[in-house]
Amino acid sequence: MRIATIGIALGMAVMIAAIGIVTGFQHEIREKVIGFGSHIQITNFGNSERYNDPKLLVDQEFYPSIDTVDGVKSIHLFALKQGIIETPENIQGIFAKGVSSDFDWSFISSNLLEGRLLSLNDTAVSNEILMSSYLSGRMKLKLGERVTVYFPNNKNSMSQRNFSLVGIYDTGLRDLDAQFVFIDLAQIRKINQWGIEAQIRVDGCEDGVVTLTALGFGGDGEHRFSWGPDSLRGPGPHAFRIEGDTAFYVVISDRSQTLPDTAFYTVRDLHTSGCPDTDQLAITTTGGSGKYYTGGFDIQLDSYRDLDKMDQFIYDHLHYDLRTTTIKQRSPEIFNWLEMLDLNTLVIIGLMIIISVINMTSALLILIMERTSMIGILKALGATSGFVQRIFLIQSAWIISLGLFFGNLMGIGLSLLQQKFGWVKLDPENYYVSEVPVLLEPMTIIWLNVGTLAICLLMLLIPSLAVNQIRPAKAIRFD
Repeated sequence: MRIATIGIALGMAVMIAAIGIVTGFQHEIREKVIGFGSHIQITNFGNSERYNDPKLLVDQEFYPSIDTVDGVKSIHLFALKQGIIETPENIQGIFAKGVSSDFDWSFISSNLLEGRLLSLNDTAVSNEILMSSYLSGRMKLKLGERVTVYFPNNKNSMSQRNFSLVGIYDTGLRDLDAQFVFIDLAQIRKINQWGIEAQIRVDGCEDGVVTLTALGFGGDGEHRFSWGPDSLRGPGPHAFRIEGDTAFYVVISDRSQTLPDTAFYTVRDLHTSGCPDTDQLAITTTGGSGKYYTGGFDIQLDSYRDLDKMDQFIYDHLHYDLRTTTIKQRSPEIFNWLEMLDLNTLVIIGLMIIISVINMTSALLILIMERTSMIGILKALGATSGFVQRIFLIQSAWIISLGLFFGNLMGIGLSLLQQKFGWVKLDPENYYVSEVPVLLEPMTIIWLNVGTLAICLLMLLIPSLAVNQIRPAKAIRFD
């Protein structure tokens, strides 16, 4: 009985540890991958590569109100752009993830080693960059240094951008750490020339007549100019007479239906005819229409378990020219590998249950042999074989329950100690985590105990049939 109890206890402890470690490992790796790319991404249909999605308008029915849907944690803008980091010692291809002020920094913040997060707002373009410790070490870059990155542009050439390294993180996922950096989404908008930027240049002013020229940037390059209020066309130069306080503006559009942009030339407090002084005029722009575009939307869910259900729900409510991709679709090799770990867990559980059944079968047969005379006396007094079987099954259930109790005590206790202190370490280069992760789910442990008890008792019905073979006369005479 003691051997059987110890065997079941050890088996249960191993099963709890195996499930806790595999579940914890899967959870840690999933959270790391999701931290880089979110649960679900909404992007535009069109010609796109894996990390370069076509632009789409920020103004969508679901943004930002979708975060009020049950199961959706947050939604934020993003864009991805290939680039090359160059230093005097090395060059490295990277993927720059452009994010905006609504980005959820909780994952990166928890893995930040040095410095700070990006400082972003909607009115200015940030020249800050965030990269991993592996990439910064490879490129021999330190906090505060200038980082030169080259991005391919729409003119089949490279655009150079200089950033300041403000933060260094380390997630442990070498493949992703070696590829991704974080920058301001506005940088990618400017490089890709999403939207149009309108500007006005003053070519001169004489006797109250100002000469203005319009400059357009972005879009498809085929710009169209519409001046107001004189309905002039073309970039100019155009001459305008200033008569007191007045304003001239130009609207620049293109042939690809990119959102247009407007620039203004405004004169204020001019009480006499003639050309205005510097403090009496202002040339203003809206900052371009690029801010109305994004590469896509990152959606964070409350639970990974709702991924497939929420993906279908969101897709059903999207416009026909939008699509959703889940993190499993974007990183199938990682998630297929994680799912294969479930097979290891099932094998361990199966082996432990088989061992427990063998232990209990042996213990039950020994109990029956030791109580042969008692079985004979009970049958002589009128007890049925079924009644006697129930006695031994109840005794077996007590032994199993005792083993399960000590097994839970051992398995849960050791798991909690590993969670708290992280005594068992791992090589993060091989395992992506620095210590053995453990995640205990109460319902899983409950079902594991119930299932083990039920399977063991069902399997013990067979050896308990040995009671039927015992005859009262022989059993009593044997005694």
